[in-house]
Amino acid sequence: MANKDVREQLLDAATALFAEQGIASTTVAEIASRIGVTSAMVHYYFKTRDHLLDTIIEERVERFIAYVWDPITGSDADPFTMVKDLVIRIIKASDIMPWLPPLWIREIVNEGGLLREKMLQHIPVEKPKQFGKCIAAAQKQGIVNPDIDPRWLWMSIIGLTMLPLAAAKIWNRVPTLVDLNKDDLARHVIALLMHGLTNPSFTPT
Repeated sequence: MANKDVREQLLDAATALFAEQGIASTTVAEIASRIGVTSAMVHYYFKTRDHLLDTIIEERVERFIAYVWDPITGSDADPFTMVKDLVIRIIKASDIMPWLPPLWIREIVNEGGLLREKMLQHIPVEKPKQFGKCIAAAQKQGIVNPDIDPRWLWMSIIGLTMLPLAAAKIWNRVPTLVDLNKDDLARHVIALLMHGLTNPSFTPT
């Protein structure tokens, strides 16, 4: 097993276990056992737990952030297309990184989450600003509902997508949700947002 492969597998094992049972409840031995190596191997690559957590943020969570936010451009973008694409990218990211939504809710959103403070240091401030400016510009044109707060909108999108994705394992256990899938979630969230974003007073010229 190549050294690079071991390190990547350890990161994969750690993120999966942290998402499943929480960081505080996961031991180094469990991470090592997941890929069939010793605890000493974990310490070889990651000297401390903080080192491991920093690496997960930098090499796993930041990949998600870049995937979601990098396509956001200036204030002249179409706000409706921008919002739709943001929803789709978040949901698609959960296919690539299935551990992400439960980890996000458990360790970043929750009070006391062990990734919260580390995550706050890595928020791409300029991208949400550009997103907000685009929404605000469309409001000035009368296209977007003036009651929408551009500063809250991106957080609303994350809430509408990440929380249901984190609870995906529950879907098949609830009779009324048994037939739902991620495509249904995308359509539902986009429909809610498009209705909320549309300015009822706007008449296209």
